[in-house]
Amino acid sequence: MSGIRLKLNKIDDNLYELDVRGLACPFPQVMVTRALVDMKEEDVLEVIIDNPPSVRDIPPALERKGYISEVIKVDKIISKIVIQAKKE
Repeated sequence: MSGIRLKLNKIDDNLYELDVRGLACPFPQVMVTRALVDMKEEDVLEVIIDNPPSVRDIPPALERKGYISEVIKVDKIISKIVIQAKKE
């Protein structure tokens, strides 16, 4: 993962955005996992993503770890995965 940086932006008090557009598997999932490690239970992470296999694979992987997520289709290419940092 050398050369690829975590692009985590604080949007509001408990809202963060991670832009992983342009990255292919497994990098989006690795970056989401890294971002969630330091988040508090009340935090929400919005992942902006354009890689269909990652959009398909990340939510089930998060569910297995106990996270709640929702995929929102922004347009034909871009999706947003909204993740509640609090585990169920």
